[in-house]
Amino acid sequence: MHDGHDHRFECVRTVPLFAGLSVEDQHRIASAAVTRSYERREQVYRPGDRAGLYIIHRGQVKVYRLTDSGTEQLIRIMSPGDFLGETALLADTTSDHFAVANRPSEVCTIPRDGVAQLLTERPAVALQMLQTVSERLGTAEQMLSALGGQSVGQRLAQQLLHLAEAEASPRFRLPTTKKDLASYLGTTAETLSRRLGAFQAAGIIRLGQDRAVEILDSTRLRQATSD
Repeated sequence: MHDGHDHRFECVRTVPLFAGLSVEDQHRIASAAVTRSYERREQVYRPGDRAGLYIIHRGQVKVYRLTDSGTEQLIRIMSPGDFLGETALLADTTSDHFAVANRPSEVCTIPRDGVAQLLTERPAVALQMLQTVSERLGTAEQMLSALGGQSVGQRLAQQLLHLAEAEASPRFRLPTTKKDLASYLGTTAETLSRRLGAFQAAGIIRLGQDRAVEILDSTRLRQATSD
């Protein structure tokens, strides 16, 4: 098996979506995949594209929409093992958002026809994909609810706790810039910085270099989600 296929197989193997497939099936998917490298700020796809299923192998990809005023509204940040493009595939439509590399990245793409055949032959993969889509919709609904009824401080506290839980550690790094995080939380970078500074001044968190954060008092941070 040549190196190119090995590389694509490693990409496919890391995706939870394909974890239940046999090694033979994973290799079959890998043989149809195309791997491409992206520089920082390079577009992976844009609205109107009809490509396939994108798997993040290395790096980080930002998914966002443009508002009517032309500002970016962050949807999510994708890390190695994550996949995107599934909504357009399931609905047989084109993309309605942008995907851009946040840092030098490698992305494996499985063509639309190959994914459609896979979902037909392996219903378990289709169910797993629907579960992931459902979870993302649930997260989006929670964020919309929070935007309507929570303060910026409450939303930020909730997000910091979520990041700590995802890392299983009180020490972590913000996965994106303050500007993008502010967009995701429905506020401005200046307001976000003030809220982070207030949490630090209160002894709840400690901010470090390169977007490092340490939660010093998780009890008070949880209280801040409802204050």
